[in-house]
Amino acid sequence: MNSSFDFLKDNPKLQVLYNNVYQTERLYSLGFFPQEMTTLRNIAEQLVKTILRKNHINPEGNTFATNLRQLKTLSIDPRVIDRLYFIKDNGNTSAHNLSDISKNQALLSLSKMYTLLVWYAKIYEKMNFEVKKYIAPESKDSLYQTSERKLIYIQTADNSTGDWPRYKGLEKIGDATITNFEIDGRPNSDELRAIADKRVSQYMTTAGVPHILQWAELAYRKQTNTWFRDYDVHKVLQRSHIEKDEITAGNEWYRTDLETAKKAIAAVKEGKSAIDEVPDFTPIKITLRPEQQEAVDQTKKVFKKKNKMLWNAKMRFGKTLSALQLIKDEKYQHVLIMTHRPVVSDSWYDDFKKLNMSKAGYIYGSRTKGEKLEYMNASSKPFIYFASIQDLRGSKSFGGIVAEKNELVAQIHWDLVIIDEAHEGTQTTLAQQVINGVMKDNTKLLELSGTPFNLLEDYEEDQVFTWDYVMEQEAKQRWADEHPDEPNPYIGLPRVNMFTFEIQNQFKDAHFYDLVDKSFNFHEFFRVNDENGSFVYEDKVRQFLDNITQPNPKTWYPFSTKEFRDELRHTLWLMPSVKSAKAMKNLMEQHPVFGMEYKIINVVDNGDNTEGYGSDSDLKRVRNAITAHPSETKTITLTVRKLTAGINVKEWTAVIFLSNTNSSMQYLQAAFRAQTPFSDEKLGMKTDCYIFDFAPDRALTVMADSSRLRTGVGKRVTTKQRQEMNKLLNFLPIIGESGNGMKEYKVDEMLKQLKRAYAEKAVRTGFDDDSLYSDELLMIKEADLNAFNGLKAIVGTTKAEKKPLKIPINNQGLTNEEYEKGSNAKKKPPKKRTPEEDAALKKSNELKKQRKVFIMGL
Repeated sequence: MNSSFDFLKDNPKLQVLYNNVYQTERLYSLGFFPQEMTTLRNIAEQLVKTILRKNHINPEGNTFATNLRQLKTLSIDPRVIDRLYFIKDNGNTSAHNLSDISKNQALLSLSKMYTLLVWYAKIYEKMNFEVKKYIAPESKDSLYQTSERKLIYIQTADNSTGDWPRYKGLEKIGDATITNFEIDGRPNSDELRAIADKRVSQYMTTAGVPHILQWAELAYRKQTNTWFRDYDVHKVLQRSHIEKDEITAGNEWYRTDLETAKKAIAAVKEGKSAIDEVPDFTPIKITLRPEQQEAVDQTKKVFKKKNKMLWNAKMRFGKTLSALQLIKDEKYQHVLIMTHRPVVSDSWYDDFKKLNMSKAGYIYGSRTKGEKLEYMNASSKPFIYFASIQDLRGSKSFGGIVAEKNELVAQIHWDLVIIDEAHEGTQTTLAQQVINGVMKDNTKLLELSGTPFNLLEDYEEDQVFTWDYVMEQEAKQRWADEHPDEPNPYIGLPRVNMFTFEIQNQFKDAHFYDLVDKSFNFHEFFRVNDENGSFVYEDKVRQFLDNITQPNPKTWYPFSTKEFRDELRHTLWLMPSVKSAKAMKNLMEQHPVFGMEYKIINVVDNGDNTEGYGSDSDLKRVRNAITAHPSETKTITLTVRKLTAGINVKEWTAVIFLSNTNSSMQYLQAAFRAQTPFSDEKLGMKTDCYIFDFAPDRALTVMADSSRLRTGVGKRVTTKQRQEMNKLLNFLPIIGESGNGMKEYKVDEMLKQLKRAYAEKAVRTGFDDDSLYSDELLMIKEADLNAFNGLKAIVGTTKAEKKPLKIPINNQGLTNEEYEKGSNAKKKPPKKRTPEEDAALKKSNELKKQRKVFIMGL
């Protein structure tokens, strides 16, 4: 798709900005006008923050409106301010009036963003380029774009007439995006030249300068399986003492010849920093990213006073590498790594070698890798031992029944104990016996988890290091601005997008709904006949498969067009049961779309497990189906829990939920399987991945939970929590099915739908439902509670049918200030609380007891 914002690509600092605004053009070309305008609003909000920071004003924590008022105090062209307000106001409107957004309005917003970014690039980034009239994107692209490829081209000006002497002896090296992977990728092929020539014509024709395209090739390094940009070649030229020509427009031209420019491209591919440099074959030194180093530093500080620490860090944070760096820095002599998920043993062993721990004197051991514990303990060297909690808990040394097993693990004085995937299987009595058995006086405990929902309350605020998806994507966006001359370490981490669909709109049969919470019951819908192994409602399931593979302009199902299916080549599907996965495989193989285009792998045909990990053979089946050429295959992996945690299949671009999963921990573990970085010569670098959920209320609840994870435990939606959810929706957009088509969720809409779901559930269950007892009840007054009590009497309760309750309550609920003080007090040790915080916490606890007693009728 052609983009008028291509000028942003000439500045590596603006690459993320370009990707975001390019997304809005895609939405426009697909007719998603409301989504385009709300996304433009988000871009404008981030742009204002960037401008304020460049003017030494801190924008963090402020609303968009507040930051715009700050911007007005600076000497900025009033037309810029007007355009920002226009985009802000129209973005707000589009979130609420989906059907009222016209194509002309959407195009006007895009053109205003174009002029804004042209102004920003010239004023703040000092870029020199030809300004053109904004041209609307015309070609329709795939909504579910997952990757991009780049080519590098070399061009010069055509001075055969002698009219362009200033370009004599100059070469320009640029890049262009390849949207179709089914092309001839050989160097200087006709198809690559055609794409490059189209890109060159966009700006050379406007400038009125005739051009000659001399060379085009893929911007791909086979040795490292990575893609590069034109500015990487520019840096090689400059380090080779070949400078830019300062006269020509854009300063993108170099005084050199074609062969030298081709040598510069070859140098980038070989990993050289200059043309004549001898390649460096020494091992690459592992350097921690800033947040990884922060985790290590915070842990060192905590361990000086306390013995416990939790890393609440998302999947692919690099917890193993960071923990090993901590071990090396602190020179721990005896380190025990335990987990309930033994499959992660390989990653620990691999990272042990990557970080060159042997050179630091360490020995690694486990039952399957490295040395035996007896050998390591007899050695004078420091060592790291990996053990399975399942294996340890069976020993008599830890309260089990097996004698003469793991006694040495119990006897060694461990300096540091690390529990990996600590959310899984560590809260049972047997597991706690193991943990208590290895902890000695002054042993430090470090717990690692990407979803520690069940652990947070065991730690004070300073003992938790948090790194989540939003933080990662913010760091990705900021990196080029803060580190303009360094490669972006986050660039390969894809953006996550969520689409939700209302399966209940298609199948309204009463028996497909749960009797308790009235949510769609996937277990019933996919119920299997025990006699023949087929679906009980096979016609309905077949209809579902037909629906999601047929074009529908209102729903945009992920497999409804060939273009979508070409992008979503390899996906993971979660089914409600082992039997349903087997029946689904049989039915899909008979289907005219799935059966013809996809290889279906059922990894639970030999059984499932509750932990979510899979065996080496399970992974091998999936990887064999994908093959070493993933652009030539398409696969769907069916599972229940297997392969939803602790493993990576980098080719997966989407996770589809067709189960009754309601655990936020399990949901997020599975959902982020598709965010694994991936790069391929034909498919390109993965830039986006997707979550598709056919139970919207469940999906929204999980996302709300994930945003609250950073702000502590508590159900009341505070101002800070709204801000956190806003950030989440900015980097993880949620688009759901509505009566008018598809809409992008905003925080208020999200909360409204969740509250409606909770309210309906409470009424259906006669108010005997814990989901109702949120902290909002602490804020309401006696009159409100009495009214609620009257409603209960009308509806009835499971405890005492239609009987009003008479429970004395406090006349006044908490004020907002008291609630915030009480929440803060929970996070502090008693000695550090102020008298006001103590009073607020006491009142909060009393009200909590009264409200719950009042509601439940106990």
